[in-house]
Amino acid sequence: MQAIANTGRIASCLLALALQAGALMPAGLQAAEAASQGASGSLPQAPATAVYRRLLVKLKPTATDAPLATRTAQLAISDLSQRLQSGVPGQAPVQLLLHKSISAQLHVVLTDRGLSRSEMLQLIGQLQRDPRVEYAEIDQRLQPQFLPDDPLYGSRQWNLQPPSRGNEGGANLPGAWDVARGEVAPGQGVVVAVIDTGLRPHADLAARLLPGYDFVSDADIANDLDGQWDSDPSDPGDWISIRDSESATFSGCALSTSSWHGTMMAGTIAAVMGNNLGLAGIAPGARLLPVRVFGKCGGYLSDVITGVYWAVGLELPSLPDLMRAPPVNPYPARVINLSMAAEGSCSSAFQEAVDRARGKGAVVIAATGNHNGQATDQGLSQPANCQGVIAVTAHTRRGDLASYANASPSTTLSAPGGGPGLQLLANDGDSITSLGNSGLTSPLADSYEQVRGTSIATAHVSGVAALLLGLQPTLSPDQVRTVLTRSARAYPANSYCTMQAICGAGMLDAEAAVRWLQANPAPVAAPDSGKGGNSESGGGGGAAGWPEWLLLLSAALLSGAGRWRGQPGTGPHQAGRQQPARQSSRM
Repeated sequence: MQAIANTGRIASCLLALALQAGALMPAGLQAAEAASQGASGSLPQAPATAVYRRLLVKLKPTATDAPLATRTAQLAISDLSQRLQSGVPGQAPVQLLLHKSISAQLHVVLTDRGLSRSEMLQLIGQLQRDPRVEYAEIDQRLQPQFLPDDPLYGSRQWNLQPPSRGNEGGANLPGAWDVARGEVAPGQGVVVAVIDTGLRPHADLAARLLPGYDFVSDADIANDLDGQWDSDPSDPGDWISIRDSESATFSGCALSTSSWHGTMMAGTIAAVMGNNLGLAGIAPGARLLPVRVFGKCGGYLSDVITGVYWAVGLELPSLPDLMRAPPVNPYPARVINLSMAAEGSCSSAFQEAVDRARGKGAVVIAATGNHNGQATDQGLSQPANCQGVIAVTAHTRRGDLASYANASPSTTLSAPGGGPGLQLLANDGDSITSLGNSGLTSPLADSYEQVRGTSIATAHVSGVAALLLGLQPTLSPDQVRTVLTRSARAYPANSYCTMQAICGAGMLDAEAAVRWLQANPAPVAAPDSGKGGNSESGGGGGAAGWPEWLLLLSAALLSGAGRWRGQPGTGPHQAGRQQPARQSSRM
């Protein structure tokens, strides 16, 4: 074991030196100098001062809500800019520039220079006092929420198995597949939008992919040499070199290899079943809509919102460049998977996006966040704390609350996320197997990955939501929530969640969900009780009605270890039996 650990450390140091020297970075991308936060691993680094330049500004509607012309939007923002006052004596007032428009009233605005957080908040205060402004807020960065792992031995898909002694946390898919196959292919025809880093055309996934779109609008993080909206949602990689991580533009972003985060989420949701290759997805009949909103160091709130609007079939305005407006999505999503998190309470702009998506019949599912080992009763991260969102925390193989997972009385339910639990139960700690890529920077060969986190837990719930909608397409978002919570399985007696009412209705149980729907084909949906909230009580005991002061809002940051990459197995459940082709440690 010591020899293996030493080898891993040596390999890690060699990787760090290669990243520092730029040896693993393609020449074109070296010139682009893109930088970001990867989803795992970190090196000690000197903190850089955060610089803010992006705002979300929503103007109040005018008497005539006609389509907004480019000149009209630019004039409106310019007029706002002229009314600003300098907060620093002797310094010119900040100038505002229209970057893009998400809707007729909601705009992404850039400042003419970088501001500190306090300066940006002061600017927002000025804008909020303008009678023409409905709200203004920082265009935050959001980040994928998973924790890569590097076990010495792979595991089977315990996360999809029926519950049993030692595997109390399995999501119980075999019985659900039996029910679904009796009528249609599991999840047949349901479109699930994976709003993430983009996808790779993995052999175990490609048959399920629909044409998607890339909404990463910042060239610094896009890593695809353009930073423009386009119809290529493929994932070019999101690695961080040492030079990247020291940049003020990417303050707080740690050294890492590429995460392939979106591909991992998509694999759990809908990897092809019965193709004698790799692993099985939860809803293999579903279609996956790749919506790229994350690049290096995550992505901006405005790009995520734009992706949500497009995914559900809403028309986007042709601003500020008429050539950049994408066509209306011809495959509106019924399920929106948001395996991501940002600090703070739900943004007004994000809440509006959730409301509009639900208005189009889409179920919005989000990760509660990975609090990185801080206090257990963490408030939910954004967007899981938005009203109407199904907020998913993570449990372990033994059914314990995962040690990294945010949870609060507003949690809806939990799903398999892997890793160790808070109670440190015996024989616990296995990770989740999903799809990936062997490239440390740019994409190379298909691979299978071991991961853990609330991101992958969210993907499990999105897959089961697709199963339910495949069986009964007329279900509303609130009805899907009702089925999931009423059918949730009780937490094991020796788990953390039996002692603390912060874990939602219980553990995801796919077979119980489809059978509950069969017995209740017209479920009565209770109204959402609050932000992110759990308004139903299931097997684990809901927490609705707990006092608001228990909700502690916090950052949901990534932490890291390594991950192993295996080669394709010989059957639908063989991936977990593969020895890793090699190990790479995230430093």
